[in-house]
Order: sequence, then structure tokens, then C-alpha cells
Amino acid sequence: VKSVEIFPNPATEFISVKFEAPIAKRVRLSVHNVIGNTMELETERVDEHETKISVKDLATGYYLISVKDEHSNIGSTYKFLKR
Repeated sequence: VKSVEIFPNPATEFISVKFEAPIAKRVRLSVHNVIGNTMELETERVDEHETKISVKDLATGYYLISVKDEHSNIGSTYKFLKR
């Protein structure tokens, strides 16, 4: 997945995942802690370019966001800090 912007980083309430292309509806997002456990979090698709993930209930620390395009099976992983 090309040109993904994760902000704000560090985050307190939410993380926005913004895509250059209008692919938000066809990607699968998952958040993992540093030991690999998947975190169940509320997500909201803002528009075709952006999805918000609520991180307010996460403990302080580093997390990974996995972004996978369901059509091409290509994915990327991004790190963020929860304060």
C-alpha cells in the first residue's frame, strides 16, 4: 500500500490513517501490540481517503498498524506511540 500517512504520532485519542488514493474502503486495518497480539479497536471510515482508529483505551506504549489491500494482497506495517 503506497503513500500512507499516520497521524498524530504520538496519539492520545485517535490515529488517522490517510491514503493518497481513494482505497480506504478496500483495505483492512489491524492494530497489534509489540508482542503481536491483535487489539480490538473501534474504527470509522471518514471518507475514501481516511480511516480513524480510536486508541484512547490502549495502554501507553508502541503499537503497530497493519494495512493490507484486499484486492492485491499487498500490505505494510507502521509504528505509532500511544501516550
